[in-house]
Amino acid sequence: MKNIKHVTALAATGISMLTAGNAGAATITGWNTDNVVVGDTFSDGDPEQTGESVVYDRDVPPTAGAVTNGKIVYDFPEANAPGIKVVKGAVDVGGNDLAGCIMASSESTCDGPRQSGKRLKQHFTDIGPTDLVFDTNPGGTVTPVDDGNGGTLTGDIGYRVFHKLTNETGAPLAGFTLSLGTGVGDHFTPSASGDGLSFSQDFENGPEKLAAYAQFPVGLFGEVNDRNGGLGGFFDRTARSGFNTVFGEDMIKTAGFFGSYGDTFGPWLTGEAVPTGLFWDDGDDDVEDPLIAWILDDGRVEQRRDVNGGVVSNLADDGFRLFADLNEFENEDGGLFAQLFSGDIEDLANVNVNFAIDLSDFSGDNFTLRVTATPVPLPATAPLLVAGIGAFAMLRRRKRAKAA
Repeated sequence: MKNIKHVTALAATGISMLTAGNAGAATITGWNTDNVVVGDTFSDGDPEQTGESVVYDRDVPPTAGAVTNGKIVYDFPEANAPGIKVVKGAVDVGGNDLAGCIMASSESTCDGPRQSGKRLKQHFTDIGPTDLVFDTNPGGTVTPVDDGNGGTLTGDIGYRVFHKLTNETGAPLAGFTLSLGTGVGDHFTPSASGDGLSFSQDFENGPEKLAAYAQFPVGLFGEVNDRNGGLGGFFDRTARSGFNTVFGEDMIKTAGFFGSYGDTFGPWLTGEAVPTGLFWDDGDDDVEDPLIAWILDDGRVEQRRDVNGGVVSNLADDGFRLFADLNEFENEDGGLFAQLFSGDIEDLANVNVNFAIDLSDFSGDNFTLRVTATPVPLPATAPLLVAGIGAFAMLRRRKRAKAA
């Protein structure tokens, strides 16, 4: 979870940039920013800052009528402008023999450790597509390398994408769609079957073979493991939660939730609507601060974890302590309350997405990864309801004007 403390990057690990041999596949040469207003580049002397590269539906500078539905965000010094980079070279990532990866423009690499700044951060700012264009080198090459076990890595399944999607549309969402094609905005052309561009079906995530996954962070939903400090998820200690995905050659769509997120919060929360949490400052800037309690909509405080002697633990038997408000929490457990700070539980608006793109037979000079937010469907009576609300709002404004 990212809260009001900045999380700095762990030390990066290196991989070779390989450029020769094993011909016949298109290689990705970089992110094409012709339709992007790239954010500021920060220097080593700058304080912690956040930059953003805004993506439009046409080349920049944007002309009249240009539309943006999303942006790439980067947090310095973890990452820097433009926010996305392409790493080329055969590498083994999670059991996958990859030609490289698409990731955040941080110092980390495809096989960097967890929390080393690999995930590119895309924010949905409105409903509609965001087109990310990548330049390619048709007939490019990836050099086979020794895998250290008597075999070789050849980059057979293309490029893994380390992605994070954040809902900042101001409204709940039902999910998202990933599409492949060429062009941007009204000139986007979907990829066709057999054109050499596709999502890879050979992508593996640990022991489970998946074409793609979309999960909420393990610190909130997940079984006990070392990635959540042996605590399990704050809201669910037994299982992950995220979106089911429907896989196609050129499209990946979400299809409802798995796990407990939907039952607990409803649709995918926008960042403005996430609840407030109470976090314990463990003094380590390189790891996320543990979430101890959260404030419910009615102002009550639900405590799910405890801190004793600097050690965070779960309350027994998946239990929790419920307090009428913050004052009661402070009065009954003042020692713990003094160690905590408040902040938005931002990860409830974040979904981690992993997939891979195969360009083994692609002959184009570039391709587009289109990412589109899925709105929550309106009920059949919604148009009448919206019209009624609008009329009521106008009536209220007229009354105010008359009274003034």
